Amino acid sequence: MNMKKTILTLVVVLGILAAGGLIGLFAVEKYTGRPNFCGLQCHIMKPNHETWKKDKHSKKNIICIDCHYAPGEKPTPKAKFRALGQLFTYLATGEDEVRLRAKVNDLSCTTSDCHPRGNSSQKDKENFLTKKIDYKKAYQLEYKGVLLPFIHKTHEEKTIEGQKLHCTSCHMHNDPNKHFDVPKESCFLCHFRKAKENEGRAKCSICHEIPTKAFSDKKPSGEEVDDKPKKSTTHKTLEKAKVPCSSCHFEVVRGSTDVRKESCVECHHDKAPEYIKKMDGKDGKKLMHDAHVTKHTARCFNCHQNIEHKKANYFDAAIKNCATCHPEPHIHQKMIIAGEGGKGIDKAYPIKHYDMKTSCIGCHTKEAYDAKGRKIKAAEEKTCVNCHDKEAEDTMKKWIKDMAEALKEAKAAEKEAIDAMEKAKGKVPEKELQKAIALIKKGQENLRLVDAGGGAHNKKFATLVLDTAIADFDEAIVALKPKK
Repeated sequence: MNMKKTILTLVVVLGILAAGGLIGLFAVEKYTGRPNFCGLQCHIMKPNHETWKKDKHSKKNIICIDCHYAPGEKPTPKAKFRALGQLFTYLATGEDEVRLRAKVNDLSCTTSDCHPRGNSSQKDKENFLTKKIDYKKAYQLEYKGVLLPFIHKTHEEKTIEGQKLHCTSCHMHNDPNKHFDVPKESCFLCHFRKAKENEGRAKCSICHEIPTKAFSDKKPSGEEVDDKPKKSTTHKTLEKAKVPCSSCHFEVVRGSTDVRKESCVECHHDKAPEYIKKMDGKDGKKLMHDAHVTKHTARCFNCHQNIEHKKANYFDAAIKNCATCHPEPHIHQKMIIAGEGGKGIDKAYPIKHYDMKTSCIGCHTKEAYDAKGRKIKAAEEKTCVNCHDKEAEDTMKKWIKDMAEALKEAKAAEKEAIDAMEKAKGKVPEKELQKAIALIKKGQENLRLVDAGGGAHNKKFATLVLDTAIADFDEAIVALKPKK
């Protein structure tokens, strides 16, 4: 609090000087505009001041207000009152640090003395928008391939996920040793967020020069060598053959850019659940960006998780990520037991075992082997007697028999619908054909759910799902009948 008393005393003294006339006003302006005042008199700005001293802006005598006030804004009463507002916010709080992020207007960066936009007649070196910036040196430790030069023009006037890009969208005070830095993670956040690999904004050729050199055609030692001409394999031939990049470059993009909802509590405290609910709504994305980025200049990673883009050991990465090749094997069983996932089913119909949190191994107790010879735990009807009466075994046998018959009926309806669709092509309007295709697809999803999940796990729900599937197949058949 001694620091705050010192600043408050200083403000009073400066106010008295300002009241003395233009000389006092000039003195206030001159003193409060110095970097030492911002960085040393206000201890919450010390880290920023230290990085500025190491930065090239300091070497060129570009001071705080040159950037943090827009051109023509300084010195003006509006600018000073805004600064005083920040100062009194600091004085009024008992915290050691105030969550304030100073704004930098794009116009401050693009003055004729700094990074001029220039015009089409100017050379690249005179126009920062079209100037080619080589990042190869910066990232050569991570990337052995050739990185294409960066051009600011490609990001000019861009809007990403409803948020207009500004200079500070990429250039951040993110490193304790750098005042303005472009973290690689900020690039990845935009280019890889919910984007398909090697397509659109995630296309490898945006940043990387695609190699044209052929892969080695030499045979491993010990193999016979013939004189037949070999077809050269290059990245181009692989691209033409639509071979996925991930066939070799597996897991070079890892992580999620999802929003950490837990972070909401850091700022919103008790109101966090209310804001999380808004975020999950229809206009949540726009609302969150407007409220946090536009109004409060929050940084992307205040909310979003990082995403990584770097080389990975192809073998280890595949082994550690089992789900890449082995998706959740019991997902359909889980859905059947929980009574969820049925298309066109208005609510959940969980079996009592689900509500009682009965474990799978409560019923699957018998040691057995699957078709691939792997040891598994199988269920058998007599296990039911351990918890229920003697009739439970017969009941389970009946459920299994009933579900087998229901599946047979549903599959017959599916075949009838598919046959009708093939016969109807070119004979019914396209609108009716597409309607029938959608109905068949929906019916098939329900059919596969029960077939893969084991209807006996939840007979009531499984029967409802199959009835819905059969109804969809029947409706599709009606839609495919030629109109007289």
